[in-house]
Amino acid sequence: MNLLRALAVICVAGWLGIMAFFSFAVAPVVFRAIDRAVAGQAVAAVLPRYYEWGLALTAIAFVASLIQLTTSKEGRLRPLIGAALGVAMLVTLLWASVVLLPRADAARRARDDSAFADAHRASVRLNLVTLVAGAAFVAVDGISRWRGRGQ
Repeated sequence: MNLLRALAVICVAGWLGIMAFFSFAVAPVVFRAIDRAVAGQAVAAVLPRYYEWGLALTAIAFVASLIQLTTSKEGRLRPLIGAALGVAMLVTLLWASVVLLPRADAARRARDDSAFADAHRASVRLNLVTLVAGAAFVAVDGISRWRGRGQ
């Protein structure tokens, strides 16, 4: 059970690192360093892989939490919260990748700045929700360990 717990936390922490690095380091530097249109194309080319990694890592964390929830003889609250946060992360990532990314891409190609801004704004909000859910996932595990319950 500890292996599944560690796997879930490592996956979510890894995804948080990827999110933070891409959102706060890579994208801003790309937009400062090169022409805005080319930067937009570069970031748009990376985003599908970004979402694929997010979906894969959060799916692993969700499944690990679900297995812990159904098989654990210890407490069930921590894995229940982990599974709920994991599914929230999966839903936001799926929506962003399946609905918002194509919408933003179509708006960018059509040069519809208003539609692109709407899709981008919604995507940023979902990214923030995913980030908060991931931070909560790691925090719940840390608090559980700190309190010595391991549950």
